[in-house]
Amino acid sequence: MELVTTLQQAKTFLNQKYYELEDFTECLMLSLISRTNMVALGQPGIAKTAVLRELVGMMDFSDVEGTPYFQIQMGADISPNNIFGAPDIEYFKSHGIIKRHVEGFLPDAIIAFCSEFYRVSDQVANSGLLTILNEGEYKNGVDIIQTPLRFFMADTNFFPKQADDLDVGEEDIRLQALHDRFLARVLVKPLQDPDNQVKMLLMDDTIKFKHSIKITDIIELQDHLDQIEIPIEIAYDVVQIADKLRDKHKIFISPRRVKLSRNLLRASAWLSGRNKVNQADLRALRFSFWQKEEDIIRVEDAIDAQMNKSSVDAKIFREMHQSVIDEFNRTKQNQSHLPGYEETALIKQVQKDILRIMEHIQQNYPGYKTYPDILKVYQELETDYHRFFDLEVSS
Repeated sequence: MELVTTLQQAKTFLNQKYYELEDFTECLMLSLISRTNMVALGQPGIAKTAVLRELVGMMDFSDVEGTPYFQIQMGADISPNNIFGAPDIEYFKSHGIIKRHVEGFLPDAIIAFCSEFYRVSDQVANSGLLTILNEGEYKNGVDIIQTPLRFFMADTNFFPKQADDLDVGEEDIRLQALHDRFLARVLVKPLQDPDNQVKMLLMDDTIKFKHSIKITDIIELQDHLDQIEIPIEIAYDVVQIADKLRDKHKIFISPRRVKLSRNLLRASAWLSGRNKVNQADLRALRFSFWQKEEDIIRVEDAIDAQMNKSSVDAKIFREMHQSVIDEFNRTKQNQSHLPGYEETALIKQVQKDILRIMEHIQQNYPGYKTYPDILKVYQELETDYHRFFDLEVSS
């Protein structure tokens, strides 16, 4: 079975087994495919860990080196030893530098999960966690280890406050450096539907996914995801969404975040069985363009507006076109009987106006042929341009 089919079926399985977690499983799949660090915001006990464990349980790690899965719950009592491994005492005695036995710990993990992530201590945060999340590297003694980490997920019941919050504290500022390393973010809510709560109580926990996902296939996919094409018009869409959120809602989306989000778009296209990103994949940006919980609806609205923008603009272009034709007919009717009336000059003006609209479309939609609504209007303009050209010649 092809990998894309297996992951599509795995996603369906998770959504059928764990109710009302569609956004979470979508974010989980896209983050895994794109090798993106992911954080889930929500109360404890909403099955976030269970879903990730279920996904990990589907995987075959037999052909790779490293610790398949590392999990830990952050807290004040968690030391670097719990995360990175115990120090090599003999090495420290002879070199005076800490080198750790990393086997079985985060620097050796292929998939890792940290719950209550923002309860991380300064000691842990400053002992290499940031470089693992950012560069996939860990300094162990004098050696730089390229970690085998392929997916990192965290969960939390709070986000650190932003710099523009009135009550922001020093602890929030410290955590922002870590928080920014999570490109994918998803809000997970408790079950709302009473029927689904009943189904959860009666659920057979022993049901397992019937297929296996080879981690080597996931690695191969991640390493070649950049082969998924992003058309220029989609790049314009992404930039325009980010600009609108900044200008209208003061949501700051760094250039780095905008650029990295392209891999979520590629993952969405790939999971849909395509080798080219289209407008439907813009929905993946709802996992990367929000900072605070109240931003989520604004981001979703901005994405929906952008996805609908071409149809709205097509209507405007068509109205502009019709206005040109109406003006021609009105002028002809009112002036054709007057002395000195020259229809050729009027036709040339119509051609100029039509060309101006066509140029406006090309400027705003460089890839206009990929937008059905815009293409249709453009073709209508072309038809009328040639019609008036023929009129000019015949006159």
